[in-house]
Amino acid sequence: MKRGLKIFLLAVLVTMTSCFFSAGTHGSLKNYQYEISKYELEKAVNYVINENSKIHRDSVKFGYNQWVDDTGNVYRIDTIPDYYNDGENYLTITIETERGKNEYIFRYYGDDTHWKKSKTSEIFICYAYDEFHNGGSEGNGGVDKETLKYLTEIFEKEFINKIDEKLGIKHIVRK
Repeated sequence: MKRGLKIFLLAVLVTMTSCFFSAGTHGSLKNYQYEISKYELEKAVNYVINENSKIHRDSVKFGYNQWVDDTGNVYRIDTIPDYYNDGENYLTITIETERGKNEYIFRYYGDDTHWKKSKTSEIFICYAYDEFHNGGSEGNGGVDKETLKYLTEIFEKEFINKIDEKLGIKHIVRK
């Protein structure tokens, strides 16, 4: 086999393998693992969102796209799926603080097959932004330590600790 082809195949293999071991292009800012199924965790997550007046979730699963044609007419499509708020894999929430609203996008680890078989489950923060939109994801260069500390403290106080209370178990931090 030619050397160039070997290098190409190795590059493809490395790229494909990295997809299986990462949290996607966004990475993860912090992970919270539970010794229960995804479905039990999901019930507790929904309970805490519904019961905590400081937490809000947009239930709209569709976003919109807008454009202007050459004549100045504005068009809008309201049925574009909101990938980061599908309710099954990703959820987008805001948490009210004294300083304003922080936005968090988190994801359940795994897929349908994993969720059906695994006795553990996990959520991880993909993106987090404070009231001034400071923040981001691990994959876009990360979040500075001070902002990350502030954002995760709020997330844990208002959300994760309340999930722990509802489930009667303590989460395990994986990052």
